[in-house]
Formats: sequence, C-alpha cells, structure tokens
Amino acid sequence: MVRKGDQIVSAASTITLVTAGLRKIIVDTGAPGEEDALRKRFEEMGVTTDSIDTVVSTHLHIDHCGCNDIFENATFVAHRLEDPPVGTIRLAGETTLATGIVVLPTPGHTAGSVSVLVEAERRYAISGDAIPTRSDYEQHVPPFIHSDRALAVKSMDILLEWADVVVPGHDSVFEVVRKK
Repeated sequence: MVRKGDQIVSAASTITLVTAGLRKIIVDTGAPGEEDALRKRFEEMGVTTDSIDTVVSTHLHIDHCGCNDIFENATFVAHRLEDPPVGTIRLAGETTLATGIVVLPTPGHTAGSVSVLVEAERRYAISGDAIPTRSDYEQHVPPFIHSDRALAVKSMDILLEWADVVVPGHDSVFEVVRKK
C-alpha cells in the first residue's frame, strides 16, 4: 500500500495461492490492470488460471477482486453481507473449504470481511484487510478504513491469537511474535 499522508494512492492487494491435494485456491485476485502480471507469475509457478478451482474474496473492494474474471473455471466464494454477484457461493459463517483450510468471518473492515485460515506445518492467516499491513499489527490498530472499529479489533485479535504467520491484505508476510 502506498500513501501520501493520509491518502492512499495505490492499494493493490496480496494474492495468495493455497494448494490442498489437487485443489488450487486463490485468496483475493488483486486490482484491475494486474491480469497480465498475475498470469505471468502463475506461469512462473507452473499454474494456469484455468486450473484454479476456487477463488475466495476476503471482501469485494475492487483492489481485492479486480482480476476475478480471469479465473473462468473457478467457483467464487464471498460472505453474503458483501452482496456478491449471482453465482457466487454466499457464506454466512465459518466454512471449511478443504482439510486444514477454513474461511472465517472477520468483520470490521467491511461487515462481510472474511479471512482464510490454513493449518499446515504452521498456522497461516490470510487476513485480507482484517490486518492490512504489518504496521497495523505492530501498532495493534484496525484498518484505516473500517465499518466497525470494535469488530475490526476483535477480528484482528482472533487472527493473531490463532496464527503463527500472517499474509496481510497489503504487505509482505510476517510472523506473529508471542509475548512470553
């Protein structure tokens, strides 16, 4: 995320590929205009956009779902409070996508924000804008833009209590430091 003072001038989101057996799940797809870069990065990993079977939108701000249309074979998943397009699976609560992969409501940034929890060799929280940056984590502040500050802090706390590693909505991956 790039800011000039309090104004956000660039807000491309993180895009995360999660594999579970033969399943390929994308969490958030970035901003419009990033399609070619996204295809190129997938190609470097030996993945094609048509091999993705599920796309989870942490929320429906355009910087998180702007490239959804390049995943022609995917099932789309979002919280019902985001008022997702027709054909999207509309979640209402915690939902298991595959063994060790759970979509968890984390409201606060928006009423329908969700995060994806991945239990592997470590616990990963793909937080979307529940935790947009490492700085938000370090300062323990909710996202700058939020619909409900108290819910945003509660969602952040739930993720930080569970996770070993956080993939924030707009920053590099970081480890959660536990107080002794």
